Amino acid sequence: MKKIRSIVGILLILSAVAGLLFWEWKGREAVLTDKVLVAAAEIQKGTEVNSDMFLTISVPKKNLLEGALKPIDTKLLQGKRASQFIAKNGQIIIDYFRENTFRLQQDESIFVIDPDWVVMRSSALRRGDVVDIYGTNGLGFLGTFRVAYVKDAAEREVRDAGESEGSCGSEDILCRPDSTSVIDHIEIISTFREYEYLVQSVSGEGGATPAALILVQRGDRVDS
Repeated sequence: MKKIRSIVGILLILSAVAGLLFWEWKGREAVLTDKVLVAAAEIQKGTEVNSDMFLTISVPKKNLLEGALKPIDTKLLQGKRASQFIAKNGQIIIDYFRENTFRLQQDESIFVIDPDWVVMRSSALRRGDVVDIYGTNGLGFLGTFRVAYVKDAAEREVRDAGESEGSCGSEDILCRPDSTSVIDHIEIISTFREYEYLVQSVSGEGGATPAALILVQRGDRVDS
């Protein structure tokens, strides 16, 4: 009987040690932390994200952000764009992203606005801007369009040359004092029917008086 008690005692000690080791190895992490998604590297605003841009790490529950995404939530991020800068190893929540609206719909394409059609446009136009187009000679409002490209005479994209010290950011149309080159023409996203209407307005088809186009930049823009 004494021998059995000794064996039982040894087994209890071994069980306690094993339990302690398991607690330190897996138990503490399972109870006190949660696995969440973090950025594998810096993610700039406007970047279209994919699963390769995220890592899974364990974070103490007291340090979790409200709404932090779990590994199973990766599929929710596919095809979305970052709506703000996300630092490396930063936890991820769905509010940091928006749907990628800067894409062609089924009936849309990219059409050139001939510079000879335009009587007024801003030198601050950039890819992703939203413009209202008006016609002169009493035509008025002709439609709202997204700018797909802003090109110079050599078909190169016109971009911001760089933000100056104290600049309020290139996304603000009042903060684009410099560009990489001079705008020659822009290309818009529209349906063929919408573009045909612009052409007819400019050419004066159907007996109408030929008109010029006025491009009015709006404050909002589409991430690009």
